[in-house]
Amino acid sequence: MGERSLKVVKMQNSQKLKYFGWSSISIESEGKSLFFDPFFRPYCGAQWSTIDDYLNADVVCITHGHEEHFLDTPEVVRRTGATVVSSKKVCRFLQNRSKIPESQLAPVKFDETFEVSGFKITTFPWKHRDINLFWAMPKALFTGNTTQLSWAWSSATKAPFSAPYTGFHVELPDGTGILNYNEGFNSKMTDREIQELGQRFKVDVLLAGMQLDFTRDLARGVAALAPKTVILYPP
Repeated sequence: MGERSLKVVKMQNSQKLKYFGWSSISIESEGKSLFFDPFFRPYCGAQWSTIDDYLNADVVCITHGHEEHFLDTPEVVRRTGATVVSSKKVCRFLQNRSKIPESQLAPVKFDETFEVSGFKITTFPWKHRDINLFWAMPKALFTGNTTQLSWAWSSATKAPFSAPYTGFHVELPDGTGILNYNEGFNSKMTDREIQELGQRFKVDVLLAGMQLDFTRDLARGVAALAPKTVILYPP
């Protein structure tokens, strides 16, 4: 099991960003907490957090429906009463499969803004690198890759795998803008779409998923968005 390591970035006015491993990040502002993709179970030989780290959640934002971004959301939401802000597919899955009350779900369309607990949240689309779930399963069987097989099966049966890839811009009460592009920094990202995001949003802090060999794509994105601070994490 991996060693537990919580990373904290202090901003201004008692604001904090905390990193819990994988794509799990929290924003704390004025006594309220927003979490992206809460995930705490042991996974691939590591466990970076526990359910106790999420018990102060007021808002949960889900970027997409792959298992390591979604599977622990139902427990966090049940334990805390937090509001889930995500795509219609994610919210419908939580309501139908996990029996989360509709009152805790805020399905949003792209480019829609939703305000909750002092957070002004605007969503936008991004593109995931190529991944074929139904090809991954037979390939994993053929090669004996049990980790990949478990991921593919769990994503297909326990999570809303086909949910839209959703990015979030969060404006805090003091005007600070935080943009989470998650796994969108890859070769599918066009210069035009990232430049348009930079024109639309004030980006003080960029939460940037860094993976594989997409370093140049990440650099393109940072140049276009021109944030004051970049926080890299392995999604």
